[in-house]
Amino acid sequence: MSSQILDQDLQDCRQGLNELLQSLQQLSSHLNNRRLQETVEGLRKNIAEPFLFVVVGEVKAGKSSFVNALLAAEVCPTDIEPCTDSIQQIVYSENQFVTQIEPSLRKIGLPIEILKEISIVDTPGTNTLVAKHQMITETYIPNSDLTFFVLFAKNPYQKSAWDFLDFVSAEWRKKVVFILQQADLLKPADLQTNLERVKEYASLKQIKSPMIFATSAERELQGDPDSGFVPVRDYIKQMVASGEGYKNKLHSVGSTTQKIIDALAEDVAALQVQLEADRKTVASIKQKIDSGRSRSRYEVDNLAERLVGRYDSLASRIKREFRQSLSVFTVIRRSFVGLFNKEASLQTWINNFQAKCERDLKGSLEEVSNEGAQHFVDGIRQLLEGLTQELNSIQNSYIPNNMISIKVLERRQEVIESVRAKVNRLFSEEGLLDMLSTNADNMATGIVGGAFAAVAGAVLHIVQFTVAEAILDAIGIAFAGIGIVVFAVGIVWQRNQIIQRFEQALDDEKDGFKIEVTQRLNEKLSLIYEEVERIFVQFYDYEEREEQEIGPILAEYQTIQADAKALFSQMATRLS
Repeated sequence: MSSQILDQDLQDCRQGLNELLQSLQQLSSHLNNRRLQETVEGLRKNIAEPFLFVVVGEVKAGKSSFVNALLAAEVCPTDIEPCTDSIQQIVYSENQFVTQIEPSLRKIGLPIEILKEISIVDTPGTNTLVAKHQMITETYIPNSDLTFFVLFAKNPYQKSAWDFLDFVSAEWRKKVVFILQQADLLKPADLQTNLERVKEYASLKQIKSPMIFATSAERELQGDPDSGFVPVRDYIKQMVASGEGYKNKLHSVGSTTQKIIDALAEDVAALQVQLEADRKTVASIKQKIDSGRSRSRYEVDNLAERLVGRYDSLASRIKREFRQSLSVFTVIRRSFVGLFNKEASLQTWINNFQAKCERDLKGSLEEVSNEGAQHFVDGIRQLLEGLTQELNSIQNSYIPNNMISIKVLERRQEVIESVRAKVNRLFSEEGLLDMLSTNADNMATGIVGGAFAAVAGAVLHIVQFTVAEAILDAIGIAFAGIGIVVFAVGIVWQRNQIIQRFEQALDDEKDGFKIEVTQRLNEKLSLIYEEVERIFVQFYDYEEREEQEIGPILAEYQTIQADAKALFSQMATRLS
């Protein structure tokens, strides 16, 4: 008998199903589902197991001789006593072994090629088997591909043999084949009589159209073609080797495999939805932050332009007032009066003019600064509101987790809550004040008074210094001890030059003022968005790890689905 029991279609289907189950077992490991791993491993063992032949019959009925002759190999010993009182499972092994599994169960390993495809269960005689029928009827016969009921051809009516059949359920009896062994000991007529009587007995046991064969192991060993083994082998080829029993096994395992794949579908789909939601959330958060940064840059640029515009407007007014205040009559009057009243002196005017410039500049620039700062902060508030909404939209998402237990998922809610808490703190008034203040450059620590008041103050300091320098440099002769008239004439003589120097100083400071304002605002802008980005790094890192762990699982599952669809379509065609 060929060692290849299964035909090529069954071999291919078994191989394909084993590969599918191997992929599913690997996936179950990645899902950290130990129970699923064990289930799939059991299915793989099931289809990988050799064909199971169970042989039952009376002592000395010729069971072992029948098996050896059928398989053309010394599989079952025929001359050792333990065969009569133990169940023996004979399997393939490169190294011969005998292992006592239980008191009534022994496993024997033999290096016989045919055993790669066939596993033989040789049972004790039925006269001793009834007491041990539970192991046979619950463990071996239900899983057998064929059960050979070996009867002694000369006397196939032993009560113990037929009584044992009562323990075998009606469902399992369809796999029972009756063998009248040692047929060479009977005359043809007597053999035919016994064959008919066995058929009647089988019908009484609710076995319809029983298969009955008469064999002679002795004749088979002698090469006699009339040994009766040819029809037995043909039957095995037709009913077993062609795969009726194995087809059922493959269909059953395939059906279970499909159920497992379907059972995973909901969790995997939810996993995919969650991963996609987290991807979109990360992308949306980054987009919102980028949009917020662009909007804030616009606010910064707009504020800088407005401050420079206000500076320009104030500088024009200061220039006009300075020009009017530096008329000949005014200078001479202040010079004379100043001799008698310091409060009306030219120096007092200079001091007062500086103070007025400072007040006007500071008040006006602070007004613009505060207004711009409010727009800036409102933009940050809107950004934080949008980011909070993004987190709220996904925080309640979850995986059913019936069959999936991925470590990264355990931290998801913790990460979201942690980020939300940080955003909420930043969103609070205290958080914004902390974010918009810095001790390093002595900027204001509150929105009231102007987040950028210190910037304006610094520029005002530069402006008032420039005003004083322009005037004092131009009219320094007033402090050189010369006469009032000479001083006045000097002022008149240098008036245009003084005005020009003063106005040029203000104009020169405008560019520096714009650079200073823009630089300081952009520095603050960078600090703010660095803080916002830092808050979300935790969520970015989580999403990246989620992608790394879940992405391959989703790809695995999709591959398994596609492979299963193709395989089961192939099986439906080949096993029909």
